[in-house]
Amino acid sequence: MPGYMAVVTACAQEAALVYRLLQSRQPRPSPAGLVWQGQLHQQEVVVIQGGMGPAHASQALHWLSQQYPLQGVLSVGFAGALHADLKAGDALLVTHLLPAQTATADTAARGLWPDARLAHIAAMAVAQAAVVSHSGTLVHTPTVVTQASSKQALGQRSGALAVDMESYSIGTIAVQQAIPFAILRTVFDTSNEDFLMPMGQCTTANGCLQSWRLLACLLAQPSLLLALPHWWWASRCAGQHLQRWLRHFFLLLQQGA
Repeated sequence: MPGYMAVVTACAQEAALVYRLLQSRQPRPSPAGLVWQGQLHQQEVVVIQGGMGPAHASQALHWLSQQYPLQGVLSVGFAGALHADLKAGDALLVTHLLPAQTATADTAARGLWPDARLAHIAAMAVAQAAVVSHSGTLVHTPTVVTQASSKQALGQRSGALAVDMESYSIGTIAVQQAIPFAILRTVFDTSNEDFLMPMGQCTTANGCLQSWRLLACLLAQPSLLLALPHWWWASRCAGQHLQRWLRHFFLLLQQGA
């Protein structure tokens, strides 16, 4: 099928995992964020780094759909685990998306469902990539869930495996515009960890990390310095597994799976 596969990411680290695989890595600014365009396994790909949160994700996909003929869209990046059996780097095979306001087991019939073909390719790709995976629901929240107790409570209330801030908005726009969509995300923070790093305060609107702001936050809260090695390891693990998964996904897509 002709057209571009759109990859929507929130931050610089997530975007880099994708654009480093492309033959062309030259970014250009846009009203909705930084954009990279290139090929991966002969598939035309456009990547956007749109910023954190649902509003930025919606704006990013709206802009892409106006600028490119899209054959599909992927929500790519990291997520927070809501159950103890999910570890850093595990892949999420999302079968159902829940919005925050209906995130209870009684309302699980509501929500969005990823495109069956793209979800099937994602499942085959994660098996070929030899990444541990879990199938289930991803729930949306408008802000980062930082406390372990809050993550565990959200998991119990919603029945979801994991949480993120962007995928539901991306899926909503995709469904409205009849664009097939899927989610490729790996676990960054587990359900028993407090994630207190002030990333929202240290990133720009389009998701670029501002090192001086991060340094200022760390100096203001020296205890966070002790957590840096762990979060560096978690991001590396989640990123390596996600990038390996993406390689296999686009290879299978090119092969007509």
